[in-house]
Amino acid sequence: MSRNYWGYRICTENMDFFFEELKEGRLRQGWGFDPGQDLRDFTVDKKAKPNLSIFNSVKKGDILVIPRLPTWDEVMLAEATEDFNQGYQYQIDSERGDFGHIFPAKIIKSFDRHHALVQGDLRKTLRQRPRFWNANHCQETIDSLIQTSETLDSSLPASYRFEHALHKTFVETDFSEAFSREMMKHLSNEEWEYALVSCLESILPKPICVERVGGRQEEEHGTDILIRLPGLLDKQYGIAIQVKDYQGVMSEDAIEQIRKADAYWNQENLILVDKYIIVTGCHKEDQTTAIQQVEDVTILYGQDLQRLLQESVKKRFELS
Repeated sequence: MSRNYWGYRICTENMDFFFEELKEGRLRQGWGFDPGQDLRDFTVDKKAKPNLSIFNSVKKGDILVIPRLPTWDEVMLAEATEDFNQGYQYQIDSERGDFGHIFPAKIIKSFDRHHALVQGDLRKTLRQRPRFWNANHCQETIDSLIQTSETLDSSLPASYRFEHALHKTFVETDFSEAFSREMMKHLSNEEWEYALVSCLESILPKPICVERVGGRQEEEHGTDILIRLPGLLDKQYGIAIQVKDYQGVMSEDAIEQIRKADAYWNQENLILVDKYIIVTGCHKEDQTTAIQQVEDVTILYGQDLQRLLQESVKKRFELS
């Protein structure tokens, strides 16, 4: 039988939901929270358009390789039970308000991503970031996993199982919010600069360099944290960040400070491409009209800082 092999990524914050649905023959997909995102009568995008590729490509008998299901370190193999454009349904989950795209599929088996039978080609494709991609180049490895009678369950040490349990707790409870609250409670002033350097280093890929440059020269360049981006030949680019541990209404002085960065770093042969102010305890809706309308500086407020902290912790949990 001629069939294709596809990588299919889920929303890992809802692993248990996706697994329970797949056991009932329903392979869910996200960005399905609006009636207009129904792929049979598609009128609203809002990040749902990539699902059209899934809808049009997968045929009966094709194999879906689904990372992070049923657990963080496992991978699910499923089979399409109908052509996806024929068996497709659209029904927004009432509890979650999303995941309306439903494709017909059945479970074949799951395997531990660190198992010895998982070859390099499959290990590499499991690191893909799109929600859907072609995995035909892994056909031989995938078929061998389907056909083997060997147990493919977790053979991981307890440390890996601990990481999975901790990650699950992080994404499925309010642990991330509690973590952010503790950071807000215990850090102040320049302590935030050191914490944010660590946070940004975990989020940004190499060879991007993140460094704290605050100190005596800050009066000249208005920069607490500098992100250096490599360019070609002798060019370097940068992002300047000013960190303020403000509460309530922020001062416009911070904006004037960060605006010093353009001229200063240009003299240092670094082309500044963006400027940010991170204010730890302020909310956008509490600020003056003048601050809200600033165009040359991006201001990140307390809610944005919480998202950065959450993203940092998630990155630290990823076990490729």
